[in-house]
Amino acid sequence: MVPGEDHPQVLVLRDLTQVREALDYARVSQAGIDIMEKKALIRIVRVKDLSLRAANILKQEMLARGGEVAISREVYEWWGEKADCILMGTLAHFDRLIPKLKAQPFGLRALAVSIETALRNYDEIRPAGPVGLVLDDTPVFMGVVNVTPDSFSDGNECYDIETAVKAGLAMAEEGAALIDVGGESTRPGADPVPEDEESERILPVIKALAAALPGRVSVDTYKAKVAAEALENGAYMVNDISALRMDPEMVAVARDAECPVVLMHMLGEPRTMQKNPEYGSVVQELYEFFVERLNWAVDKGLKEQNLLIDPGLGFGKTTAHNLEILRDLAAFRSLGRPIVVGASRKRFLGDVLGLDDPKERDAATAATTVVATMAGVQIVRVHRVGPNRDAARLARAVFRPRAE
Repeated sequence: MVPGEDHPQVLVLRDLTQVREALDYARVSQAGIDIMEKKALIRIVRVKDLSLRAANILKQEMLARGGEVAISREVYEWWGEKADCILMGTLAHFDRLIPKLKAQPFGLRALAVSIETALRNYDEIRPAGPVGLVLDDTPVFMGVVNVTPDSFSDGNECYDIETAVKAGLAMAEEGAALIDVGGESTRPGADPVPEDEESERILPVIKALAAALPGRVSVDTYKAKVAAEALENGAYMVNDISALRMDPEMVAVARDAECPVVLMHMLGEPRTMQKNPEYGSVVQELYEFFVERLNWAVDKGLKEQNLLIDPGLGFGKTTAHNLEILRDLAAFRSLGRPIVVGASRKRFLGDVLGLDDPKERDAATAATTVVATMAGVQIVRVHRVGPNRDAARLARAVFRPRAE
């Protein structure tokens, strides 16, 4: 059937701004828009490890407000001790549910606050970042400078100090907000580099870049001594592939410096991470990993505002895992922390497209930047800033609400 003037149309509405635009276009009154806007957006929220009693109450309360809850079968079969729930409803349903849960026992008060926070974080898009890092026009770009002879992506192109500094300055000129300097290859199978050698490679580069680009240099290391020396030489941020797990002294360095820290997920360590990595649900397991790491870091004295998260594409993940993470990047917004994504030139892009040379994967990298932009990612780590900057600009232009 050819659509006519009265043919129904399925609307694509991603946020409250678009909902309000659609209602206004239909000539709904302002009072009607205010009442109905939150009825147009569905949210699905998972909660884990509730007592059977709490899960049963949660289901009853959500059903009473017009929503739905899928629960583990333990709840209605009355066996086991814990249950998981998936809540399904509009924002209006959750608005009515949360105050009711705050009056309930069995841990439901705290759960209500957690659900409220997760929903707010998800829709906020732009969480408060570290002091000095402006995330208003996201994503911003982190340019990669590898001062190594064996990087998977660019070989030894930036191995000497002068070339590395020029590369960093050129990336900044193209629009990079941060320059990430690393002195040890973390490609699959790579061997560790001694601390002194790593420092010798990167410190002159960091010092020169920090002088020209104050507050814009990141050090890519998991070693506390190297990080401390880099910070003393002007580095602003620590990008730790181990999420503060590989060197027990790193958390103290970051705490004392009060610097931003990127907590990246990695399964195992570089030499072994790609040997048959397995997950039950990769996105769910990464989410739980970040919950644990963020809480641990704050408990150790780091400021939550200084913490960023990176799902670690290619670090202990198969091609299928990496694609699933890219598809569901928006799920990590509920954590309320800036998200860093580094897909640039990685092997899984070559696996998908049949490209063996990492330098041939720049167009694919730009495509992942579009995906990240659509998902609300705040920082994208790339080897070539210009093409990715343009890809992000186009994605923002397409998906930015008309009100902006």
